[in-house]
Amino acid sequence: MSEKGKAILAYIFTWVGGLIVLFGVKNNEKNTKIHAAQAIVIGLGYMILVAVYRIIPIYIPFFSTILYGLYAVCIIIGIVKVSKDDNPELPVIGDIAKSIFGKKIDE
Repeated sequence: MSEKGKAILAYIFTWVGGLIVLFGVKNNEKNTKIHAAQAIVIGLGYMILVAVYRIIPIYIPFFSTILYGLYAVCIIIGIVKVSKDDNPELPVIGDIAKSIFGKKIDE
């Protein structure tokens, strides 16, 4: 499978796909590893925010819709960056992913 295909699958299947591409598949390029790490951060970040929102007893109108929209936009921007062979880092998510998975990305 091509590097683009692996990175797109990581974004589509978010944290599960990112874990498979980052840790399960060998001989990935650095850009593919960055995309996989970002997919993990996006997926887990969304899940954590949704869980916290469900636990708090405060209702914020349209919060779930806005959160899902932001999640979808991040995934779409990541896929577009993969397909254009653009700089793989997303603005804030890339820094978080590098701080968490820096050693694995640099291997």
